[in-house]
Amino acid sequence: MMKHKKLARAVSFALAACMVLSACSGKPSASGAVSGSSSGASGGTSSSLQQVFKASNPGKLPAAAAARKDTLVIGSAKLSGKFQQVYAESVDDYHVSYPVSGATLLNNDDHGNLIDGTASMKISDDGLTYTFTLKYPNDKYSDGSPVKAEDYVNYFKVICDKSFDGQPSSLANYNVIGAQDYTDGKSEDISGIKVVNPTTIEIKLSKANSSAQYQLGGAYPISTAKYGSVIKHGDLKAFKALSMIGYVTNGPYTLTDFKKGVSATIKANPNYCEGAPKIPTIIIKEVAQGAEMQAVTTGDVDVEEEPTCSDDNIMLGQKAGFVNMQVDPTLGYGYVSLNLTNDLFKDVKVRQALLYALDRKSVVQAVYGKYAHVQNIGQTSESWLYTDEGINHYDYNIQKAADLLKQAGWTKDSGGKLTKDGKQFKFVFTASQDNPVTKAMLPVMIKSYQSLGIDMQAEYVDWDTLQTKLDQKKYDMTFLAWGLAADPDDSYVYMTGGSQNKNGYSNKTLDAAYQTALDTVDKDKRKAAYAKIYQIVNQDLPCLPIYQRSDLICYNSRLKTFKVSPYVPTYQQYNDLELNG
Repeated sequence: MMKHKKLARAVSFALAACMVLSACSGKPSASGAVSGSSSGASGGTSSSLQQVFKASNPGKLPAAAAARKDTLVIGSAKLSGKFQQVYAESVDDYHVSYPVSGATLLNNDDHGNLIDGTASMKISDDGLTYTFTLKYPNDKYSDGSPVKAEDYVNYFKVICDKSFDGQPSSLANYNVIGAQDYTDGKSEDISGIKVVNPTTIEIKLSKANSSAQYQLGGAYPISTAKYGSVIKHGDLKAFKALSMIGYVTNGPYTLTDFKKGVSATIKANPNYCEGAPKIPTIIIKEVAQGAEMQAVTTGDVDVEEEPTCSDDNIMLGQKAGFVNMQVDPTLGYGYVSLNLTNDLFKDVKVRQALLYALDRKSVVQAVYGKYAHVQNIGQTSESWLYTDEGINHYDYNIQKAADLLKQAGWTKDSGGKLTKDGKQFKFVFTASQDNPVTKAMLPVMIKSYQSLGIDMQAEYVDWDTLQTKLDQKKYDMTFLAWGLAADPDDSYVYMTGGSQNKNGYSNKTLDAAYQTALDTVDKDKRKAAYAKIYQIVNQDLPCLPIYQRSDLICYNSRLKTFKVSPYVPTYQQYNDLELNG
């Protein structure tokens, strides 16, 4: 499932594939969560990337917002209408697809750890057998019909079907026995998936894979009684075309109305496994880019997650008086991608020199101020896997850069141009249009690299053109951002021949380290394996990491409870939200 689309509103980016998990139980406790009805001076946690600003005067809530009573309005960017979870493509659509598609077997907590959802999970010692025990044997769909264990199997059949063109990967990629045979049409069932009894599902792998638990845990039930006839093996057109308005779900809400370009309305499911959500109606309303803070400070929306995290916007929220704000680190990072099929960038000393010569702190400060920091590994500090051990910070050092280039055989000619074997160090940076990061970074890079004798030029293209250049490896250097997920696996980005390996990187030592991480489900061994992965990537620099920024989540004093964190966004918490009064 695609995730973290909101990153695209600040930078061009690549999406990390992941499963989005929802659940009926195992609630995560969101660090930094505050009550929407609280008042007092603003304050924050110990980190500048995690802060809470409480409403100073809840009574200033606009009358229009107060009059909504049992309805909550949540601001969002464009809603495409793709609200079946397996076909959803953006976090904006997730505001609808997540609560209305169905509750999943597993969920995750604030640090990306898997926790129970509608089921508990047990993994055999050899990592080959996954047993899911349903926790709600009397779980019902929104129409009152029973949820059956076989309905979860429908989900697996959908994502393994050869005609499926949604986001989750086929289970064949995670070594589920029989998955490939089902995809190829050789079998009408996935032999490795069995319904043992009404509350138990058993799934067998041919080889251990640590990412399998995230993919398997993302399954939600698809009613056989209601939709079995449209889940046709080899032809999912009818299933994909299903209207999600009135869709039969075991999720906390059902979709009752969608006006393209305007809003979507969802209603509480009275049969939800933990009881009907406390807020009867939620409207997800489209808000124009750049108008997010105005929408929340005028009371037009109750919750808005898209305002740019800046002192100016925080000041506007504080001035309004009734707005609570939470600053959280974005679950992702920005980086400079290098085309490693270009001979210029094949030497690791050159890549290290380019990073030493880039004053990342100045760039980050210019764009995001104190609401971002320089990033050195491809993992957020919020993750249970994060480590700084053995990590080089590559602090700005132009002399160090010059020394490394010299070691790599590059020297300045009489005209001050950096050359090697008669070839000049010259390349083009391809930048997406209207990108605030590249606007700040390119002048800094050009000036710094020029001092080393490097000739760097810039070109500006639209996103579609940049995507084409990436796919065809017809670029030298560009800026992207990557979204993270509970599943830490990013081997498909950096392993030799990975499906998202866009820059031609290959490192056999790293390939082996990834395989070690994928081959074990032991948590301590995985943590050690990923520590090695981060160290290798940090040393070898297949890309140049730049920053991790912050999100500004705003919500008004109508909300009595509000709990979110980087790994647990608002749309995963609808069933927990409660209004004052």
